[in-house]
Order: sequence, then C-alpha cells, then structure tokens
Amino acid sequence: MIIDCHAHFEPRMLELERVVAKMDAAGVDRIALIPAMNDPLPQTPERLLAVMRKLMRRPSTRALAERVHRATLTRGGDLRLGREVYAIYAQPDNARLAEVLAAHPERFFGWIFLNPAADPHVLDTLERWRHAPGFVGVKLHPHWHDYRTSILGPLLARCQELALPVLIHLGFGRRGAYRDLAAAFPRLTIIAAHAGFPFYDDLWAYKNALPNLHVDLSSPYIDEALARDAVAAMGPERCLFGTDAPYGFHEEDGSYDYGTIRGWVERMPVSAAQVDAMLGPNFAALIGLS
Repeated sequence: MIIDCHAHFEPRMLELERVVAKMDAAGVDRIALIPAMNDPLPQTPERLLAVMRKLMRRPSTRALAERVHRATLTRGGDLRLGREVYAIYAQPDNARLAEVLAAHPERFFGWIFLNPAADPHVLDTLERWRHAPGFVGVKLHPHWHDYRTSILGPLLARCQELALPVLIHLGFGRRGAYRDLAAAFPRLTIIAAHAGFPFYDDLWAYKNALPNLHVDLSSPYIDEALARDAVAAMGPERCLFGTDAPYGFHEEDGSYDYGTIRGWVERMPVSAAQVDAMLGPNFAALIGLS
C-alpha cells in the first residue's frame, strides 16, 4: 500500500475529484490530509527555495533564513509575498475535513490540526475530533502559527497517552525545540515535516538519542539531494513518503504532480524492500494500521 502521509485538503487549488483521479493515476492508495491553514498560495520560485535550503542546513546561516521568514509575516500573523497578503488561519477547519473522511474512508486519513496558541480549550478540541472516523493523529505548525513549542506540554502528554502520532512543522529556534519534545515524551511518535525543516542535518544527528523522532520527505522545502541525505542519516525505517500536495510540484496543466517525490523515493540507493516501506508501511505502522 502506498500512502502519502502529508498532503493538504485544499479544494480551491485541487478539487477532491481530481485528487482521487490523480491518486489512481499515480498508484497512491491513500492520503493523510491536513485541513487548510492558509489562503491558496502561488508557487515559490525554485531559486529562492534553493537559497533557503542552503541557508537552513548550516547553523551559522540559519539565523539569516529565519530573518527572511520573519520578514514575510505581517503584524497580524498573515503571510506577505510581494504586494499580496495571504491569510493564515489561526484555527484550521477540522469539521470540513471530517466530512471528507466520512465520505471517502477507503482513500483518506486525516490529521487533527490544533493550535494551542489560539485555542484556550485545545485539549477539548482534541477530544472532540479524535473520535471522528478517519483521524489518525495531530498536526501542529509552530512555524506559521508562531508559538514556542514549550506550550505544547499538556497537549503532547495527552497525545502520548492516546498513542496519537504528531506531525509537526517545526519553526526556528524555540519554535522548534524538537530535542526537548522528543525527550520529554519518549513514547510519543513525532514526525518532523519536510525532512526536519528548518534544522535538517542538526535534527538527523539525534536519530539515536531520540528514537521516537521520524521525518517525512514532503514539499519543495527539500529537493531530491536533501531527501537522500535525510534517508542516509535517519535510515529508511525512520523516513516517510509525503508530498505536501497541492503545493510545490506541478504538471503542464498547472495541477499537482504526485509522481515527483515518489520518484525521489523510488530512486533512493537502498533496497527495494526499504523503498517499499518508505512509500507506505512505515507510516501504516506508526498509525497502527499494520
């Protein structure tokens, strides 16, 4: 079974019917969807992404990458790209995704998107949605929701108690204290999005010390070379196939190309069994599907 563990429910960019058609064409069996957290975004130029990847891979230049990121945020916490401002939603809509999961249980899983910085009743919100069919874990985004990960303690304790994996898009500095989180909750499965953005190599170095830490290989935040480095450092058993669809890679008609990152995984210099595991079984095991 091939499972995309990291994609977004964004019908304004890719209607659900086309998502299913593209899944079938690409041989993707199931997708773990994330509620939309922002207005639809334009494609980021690859030249800029390449520069940012290079800056983030070195501790000495990561602070510059952070300054570039902070410059894109408005005082109200939205995203400014050029002259356009795109809203970042403080509380993404889990209800709409729940409807999709109920209608298509054979094709989609869901991540419960939580933001403890904007939701004083975040534990109640978790309890509300964890019983909805199809949800398999919790998504957190301290990078764009702009909070220090130290506030996550009670929520992560509950996720650990419930054996719910957490997919987290780490932020810079104290907005991405992955070592503290993984060490404080050793029975909690933590998946660092986008190969451990924005830390990459520094995060991979703690593979042995933090056995509950995994990475997905999604998004143009990384490229094929960086994905290979992640697999070499973390080991294929700790890496998961994801796309970040519908962001990043597009076909000639402008729609999402589900084959790009799958190609990265299939070309990895590891055994065929390890490639197959990254494409689905690794994630299935983390959510208790196997």
